[in-house]
Amino acid sequence: MFTRNAARYGMAGVMLCISLLLGLAQERRVESVAVRGLRNISETAVITALRLKPGEPFTEATLESDRRAIEAMGLFSAVRPRVEQTETGVRVEFEVVENPLIREVRFTGNTVFSAEQLLEVVRNKPGFVFNTNFAESDIRAIRDAYQRAGYLVLPEGYTPPDYENGILTIALSELRVGEIRVEGNTKTRTNVILREMRTKPGDLFNTQRFQRDVSRLYNTGYFDQIAPEDSLAAPGVIDLTLKVKERPTGRLNVGFAIDSRRRLIGLAEVFETNFRGTGRTVGINFQSTGGRNGSSIEVLFTEPYLDRHRTALSVSLYNKLVYRFTSNFFGGQLDPNLEQQYDERRRGITLGLSRPLSELLTASVGLRAEDVNTNRVATNQGGGFIRQDGTLTSLSLRGVYNNRDFDLDPAQGQYLALALEPGFTNIRSAEQQFIDSGVVKLGQSSFLRASIDYRLYYSPQGRRTQPDDRRQVFAIRAYYGTISGTVPFFEQFFIGGAETLRGYPEDRFWGKNAALLSFEFRQPIEKAFTAVFFVDIGHAWGGYPSVNDFTQRDRFRPEIGYGLGVRVRTPLGPLRIDYGIGRDGGRTHFSVGQVF
Repeated sequence: MFTRNAARYGMAGVMLCISLLLGLAQERRVESVAVRGLRNISETAVITALRLKPGEPFTEATLESDRRAIEAMGLFSAVRPRVEQTETGVRVEFEVVENPLIREVRFTGNTVFSAEQLLEVVRNKPGFVFNTNFAESDIRAIRDAYQRAGYLVLPEGYTPPDYENGILTIALSELRVGEIRVEGNTKTRTNVILREMRTKPGDLFNTQRFQRDVSRLYNTGYFDQIAPEDSLAAPGVIDLTLKVKERPTGRLNVGFAIDSRRRLIGLAEVFETNFRGTGRTVGINFQSTGGRNGSSIEVLFTEPYLDRHRTALSVSLYNKLVYRFTSNFFGGQLDPNLEQQYDERRRGITLGLSRPLSELLTASVGLRAEDVNTNRVATNQGGGFIRQDGTLTSLSLRGVYNNRDFDLDPAQGQYLALALEPGFTNIRSAEQQFIDSGVVKLGQSSFLRASIDYRLYYSPQGRRTQPDDRRQVFAIRAYYGTISGTVPFFEQFFIGGAETLRGYPEDRFWGKNAALLSFEFRQPIEKAFTAVFFVDIGHAWGGYPSVNDFTQRDRFRPEIGYGLGVRVRTPLGPLRIDYGIGRDGGRTHFSVGQVF
C-alpha cells in the first residue's frame, strides 16, 4: 500500500514539474524590437511609442496594441508586424510604409491670406513627413485665422502629397456676398439704406464689417430694429437680407422745456432727420425765453451723401441767445442798471464738410462766421470786463477715429478726436476801463485752438449687436484743449456742469486751457433704465480773471465731482439725471443723452 501511494505521489510531482516547465516555456520574452521601411522618420521615435521592450514578456495583445499605436501616429500608410521565434524568446519586427515627404504646401482659392501666412498656421509643413492626423487640425486652424479676421472660408479639398512630387494641396473657398435685400422699409429708400453699407455684392463677406454696417444703420436713427438674415445661395456665395423696422424721424414740438441751466423755455420745433426717406436733415428750431432777451431761431440742413466719396455737407444759419452760466451765477444785484445773467446773442452761419477716409476714420473741415453781442452784467469790477462785442471767423480741421459699437450708447470701443481751429476776431466794443487796463483788446486778433478728446468703453459682456442689449459698461473720457493767441471771453474753454464737471455750476471755470478726466460705471437695471456711478476731474485755467466769488487760476488745479445718476431710454435718446457732489456741495443736473 505504501509503495502504491508513494508511486502515486511521485507521479503527481513529476506532472507538476512538467507543467511548471511548460508554463515557463510559454512565457516568451522579447529579445529585440525593430522597425523596417523607415526613410525619413527616426526609428527611435517610433520605438519610444511602443510597449514591447527587450526583456519584457511578449503577448499577442501587446503586439496588436503596438501596431495600432504606430498607425495612430498618422505617419504611415501601412503597418505589418512580424514575430520570429528563437530558442530564447521572440524577435519583433514592424514593417511600415512611410507617408510621402512634403516638399511643398500649395493653397488654392486664398485671397485674404497669402500662402506664407497660411503656412504659419498649419502643422503639415514642407520638409516633414505628411501626417494624416494634422489634416483636421489644419483645416480648423485655417478657419480660425479667417474668423479672427472676420471672414468665412469653406474647405474644398485637402489632397495628400504623392511620392513623386510631394505636393500637399489645400483648396479653399472664401465666402462671397451675393444679393443684399432690404425688407420692411416703407419710408426710407432702399438705396439710402444700401449706401450706408460698406458690404457690397461680390465682396468677400466679412462679419466684422457687416456688423459695423448694421451699427452704422442704427446710428442713422431711422430704425428701431434691424434683423439681418443670411442664406447660402450657391457654393461659396451668401445672400444677405436686412429686415428693418422703421422709427419716426420727424418731430413737431410746441411747448415748454427746462434746460440744463433751469430756465423755462418756450419752443417750437420742426425737425426731420430723414426728409422724404432720403437721409437728409431739415430743421427749424425756435426758442423764446421771454423778456428783453428776445428769441432764438436756427435753420439746419444736412446732405449726408454729397458725392460718390460719401462726402457730407451740413449748414446751419442761426440767430440765437446763448447763456453761459446759471441764473444766480453773479449773486446779488450790484448795479440796478446792469444784468445778473450773462448772455451772448450769436448771429452767424456754420458750414461743414466731412468724408470717411476708411471704415473707422473720418476727416472734416468746417467754417464758422459769427457776430457776437454780449450784455452788460453786474460784477464787483464796475460793469464787467466780460462784455465784448465783435465778429469771429474760424476754420476747423478735425480727424475722428471711431470703432464704437453704437454711438448713442456705446458698450465697447474707442473714440479719438483731434481738432485744430485757427480763428480771427474783431472786437469792436467793450468796457473802456478794461480796454485801458489791457484786460480786453479792441480790434483784430488771431488765435489757434487745439484739442484732443479720447473715450474708451469696455463691457465684460462684449460688444452690443443690438442697441437694447443689456451690458455693464466701464467708460473713460480724457480731454485736453489749449488756445494760443488772443481770444475774447466768449471763445475760451468752459468747464463745469452737466456736460463736463458735474457737481459744479454750469461753466464754473474758464480759461485758455482745459483738462477733463471722467469715469463712469453703467449698470443696467431694467431694459430702459440704467444706473450710473461717475467721477469727474477737471479744470480750466489761464484765461480771464475772476468774476465776483467765482475765482479763476492761472495754473492747473484739478477739481473733483462725483455722484450717482440714472439714464432712462426715451424716443429722444437717454434722459439723463445726475446728482453730483463738488467742492461746494451737491447739485442735480438734467440733460438728454450720455455725457460721453
